[in-house]
Amino acid sequence: MILESKERSAPFYTARRKLLAERLSGEPFDAFLITEMVNIRYLTGFSGTSATLLAAGDDVWFLTDSRYITQAHDQVMGVNVREYKERLEAVAGLLKERGVKSLGFESRQTSFSTVEDMREKFKGVSLAPTKKIVESQRLIKDEPEIEAMRSLIGMLVKVYPEAINLIRPGAVERDVAVELEYRLKKLGADGAAFDFIVASGERSALPHGVASGKVIDDGDMVILDWGAKGWGYHSDNTRVFGVGKVSAQLKDIYKVVLEANQAAIDSVKPGVALKDVDGAARKVIKDAGYGDYFGHGTGHGVGLFIHEDPKVSWTSESVAKAGMVFTVEPGVYLPGEGGARVEDMVHVTDESCEVLSQSLPKDDL
Repeated sequence: MILESKERSAPFYTARRKLLAERLSGEPFDAFLITEMVNIRYLTGFSGTSATLLAAGDDVWFLTDSRYITQAHDQVMGVNVREYKERLEAVAGLLKERGVKSLGFESRQTSFSTVEDMREKFKGVSLAPTKKIVESQRLIKDEPEIEAMRSLIGMLVKVYPEAINLIRPGAVERDVAVELEYRLKKLGADGAAFDFIVASGERSALPHGVASGKVIDDGDMVILDWGAKGWGYHSDNTRVFGVGKVSAQLKDIYKVVLEANQAAIDSVKPGVALKDVDGAARKVIKDAGYGDYFGHGTGHGVGLFIHEDPKVSWTSESVAKAGMVFTVEPGVYLPGEGGARVEDMVHVTDESCEVLSQSLPKDDL
């Protein structure tokens, strides 16, 4: 695993910072302050919870407090590492030292009160709010990222037979979720990528029906939406199980959702508008008469966040590009009856896409 080796991962972090420097060269400020921890991890490999990064041209400074300074020296390579007692005062000193007159900052991650503090402490420095500078770079995954997410999906594949055995009449939804998370951790996952959805019977009509105390009954449709996290990354997958004799209507819904899932996957290739990927799934569901029962978007990006750009929906302005990773997860939900959702993670390749979750079965009910 590349991300488990400092020597193997270091060139990738260097390449990411170089790409960021090229992007910043076109911005109207002298330096860029990064405070979103996920972005800091992306650029340095640091897995702690408190740090600040200052990028100015090819020079990058990593600042953290005494709790994490030893970890920073162990994990962060190729940048200047400094310890601080008070974050903004340390940044202010560095800005003065470097002669910075204008500073970009991550506006979505910075509170109004923090901006006021920055204006007070950063004397003689103008502040420029920015949006998604690092996030736009993170849209295109590199080799270590794809490897990590493949491995996390591989854990789901190994545990899947146990999920089949756990989802049975008399089982409690919450117990199923706890058992699956435990077994993923036994395989090396850091934990669940999110609160697992185990939604049975009428609850399967809840798109976000987090596992409850409901007992799974014979004849229930069960939605399992699960994922593992590790190395900072996430996996996300949904499969549907029929317990005992499932109604003809629920079987029909599942068949339609399967077709919609495949239609959307078949449409993915570089240059295709993601609203058209959403449209491919939505058309199948609408043509089957269930258009009013598919209210959410078809997918979302996955990476250092479980939900990140790009958005795959009718409102998306994004276009598929090689290196993107996102979900394809159409669903149909009939209140009072039940529902189905089928979700795969896809990696956009130079010509089409790779279904990362291909090894997780999508069996007929």
